[in-house]
Amino acid sequence: MASLIPLLLYGLAVGISLGLTGGGGSIITVPLLVYCIGEPVHVAIPTSLFVVGATALGGYLRRLSQAQSFDGCMVGLAGLFGAVPGRLAAEAFSGRMLLLLFSLIMLVAAIFMFRSKTYAPRSQQRPHWLLVSAVGIGIGFLTGFLGVGGGFLIVPGLVLLLGLGMSAAIPTSLLVIAINCASSLLGPLLIGKGEASLGRIEWHVAVPFVAGGLVGALIGGALAGRLDQRTLKQVFAVFLFVVAAFVMLSATGAIPLRVK
Repeated sequence: MASLIPLLLYGLAVGISLGLTGGGGSIITVPLLVYCIGEPVHVAIPTSLFVVGATALGGYLRRLSQAQSFDGCMVGLAGLFGAVPGRLAAEAFSGRMLLLLFSLIMLVAAIFMFRSKTYAPRSQQRPHWLLVSAVGIGIGFLTGFLGVGGGFLIVPGLVLLLGLGMSAAIPTSLLVIAINCASSLLGPLLIGKGEASLGRIEWHVAVPFVAGGLVGALIGGALAGRLDQRTLKQVFAVFLFVVAAFVMLSATGAIPLRVK
């Protein structure tokens, strides 16, 4: 059993990531749960969904006035149709395969974030609802399948498709992450598959993780208004690349770590 202080510090790191960039929480949380705490992957995923969802919701509520809540609800609710199939589909893959897929997603996200720019708000005609729905469903599936909140995809989508500025896209992304995580956890429960979601959460790990995450979200939100977002994204992209390489090497056996 992990001690309290490390769990609080791990949660603090996750919360800072979410508060600063509007994403990256699950990308950090799943490796922490697997490698630092020793949880099996199929336990780490639902635990990650609870931790990231609760932390994201707290961060969103603290920055409610900056968020575009209507847009966030539209993308998040569309994700409901992808999150449950994604959570159930994850049961068909081994822990190592999920980690390998996870590392590939991180590599793509790192490249995208490193090359992305900071965009100013712009007025434009809203995209067709089918496009918004397709983006939401895809992010929802990814949330359930790999236990990732999808913030690293949501933020660019809100900026490029809906024309939001970074200051609005980050808290709006937190709302979408919270909706996606909740649907991915509760959906299997509603169809009698609760053992694949809430039943696997290790609450003695999740609760202190969330406590640290909420504090971290406050710190990250305060820093987000002071740092250049383009520079922040590039630094975070390098971090993602390093973590992705580590997870990939361990999943393929190049680094001899035990993965349950």
